[in-house]
Amino acid sequence: MELKWYKAIIVIFTMSGISISTWFSRTPEVRDLLQANTGTMGLILLGLSVGSIVGLVLSNVFVRKKGGRVAIVISAFLMFLGFTTLAIGSTLSSIFVVTSGLFLFGAGSGMCNVAMNLEGTEIEYSIKKTILPILHASFSIGTLIGAGAGILFIHLGVSVLIHLLAIALLLFLSILICTRFIPHGTGKDQHEKQSDTVEPTQTAWLNKRTISLAMIALCLAFVEGSANDWIPLAMVDGYQVSHSMSTVIYALFLCGMISGRLISGRLIDRFGRVLLLRVAILSAAAGLFLVILKISLVVCMISIFLWGLGASLGFPLTISAAGDDSRYAVKRVSIVTLSGYTASLSGPPILGLLANQVGLLHAFIFVLFAICIAGIFTKAVAKPHSLQATKSV
Repeated sequence: MELKWYKAIIVIFTMSGISISTWFSRTPEVRDLLQANTGTMGLILLGLSVGSIVGLVLSNVFVRKKGGRVAIVISAFLMFLGFTTLAIGSTLSSIFVVTSGLFLFGAGSGMCNVAMNLEGTEIEYSIKKTILPILHASFSIGTLIGAGAGILFIHLGVSVLIHLLAIALLLFLSILICTRFIPHGTGKDQHEKQSDTVEPTQTAWLNKRTISLAMIALCLAFVEGSANDWIPLAMVDGYQVSHSMSTVIYALFLCGMISGRLISGRLIDRFGRVLLLRVAILSAAAGLFLVILKISLVVCMISIFLWGLGASLGFPLTISAAGDDSRYAVKRVSIVTLSGYTASLSGPPILGLLANQVGLLHAFIFVLFAICIAGIFTKAVAKPHSLQATKSV
């Protein structure tokens, strides 16, 4: 049962990655169809950001009332509806319809993120092995697949309408099929049945450890988001490389992210979350510091890979830690995910404003500062002693 459940969640993570990178691959064409300038596109993209945050917030309600499986089905429908609306809006050259489509897609994506991460923490609890990094690696691989397919479809002259509708249908059907293998009721609120065992305070889930996990997610998601948004431009402006070379260098960051997530599972089970997270933070800090120093292009390329390797574990490890106690897993995973995605969506634009004053490479010092702050809270990812004792019994 666990194996089918695990494989189903891997597919959902991968399809989520494919869907978001499909949209990004078609953004320039949609902009041209809408005849929108950069400022207008920023407002349009705000629909995706706002929708994502709304979905993250609402996911807590849906999961607690109906369980993760139902939340994933609802999110799949929202993403399908959003992509369909987006495709039609692009064809009609309607800014309002496109923005509405992005809002719906963002809401579905945000809800799916919480639900699928919660399912991942439940699988970890069931099989007693760390698998969240591998699931997040699946998402990263999905983004590469989606981007590659986007490049191919553009080369073949496939219209935005056909491309987005095809991905919408594939996304919806694949997630619906996968939900057959997801147990009912994951994360569903059981407080009525456990009223005698639950702590008297209604905010028992919001403790010092949860806040520390949210801080780590906030800082390291900002580190990852800044890299995704600004590495190519930083390479062009700071190292004077070509646009194609900047894409190659950015690909090294993605390879570092995927590698770190693929190889870390067994290492975490053997050496513990705290040690691996500290090593990851040191790798990210060292890599970013060398990039800022601007020693040479070769050193920069190696450092970008180290940056990606180090940034790979922050988000999956904090989500995994947030799900340690199944009684409060839904709320804790929700707040950690919300913290991470809020930083990922809002942090890079703020970094861009700073870069206008001091340049991107110097602005990366702010990102380095965020890495150092995350390092202060690394003890929070350790398993609580009560759960370790339970596991050893």
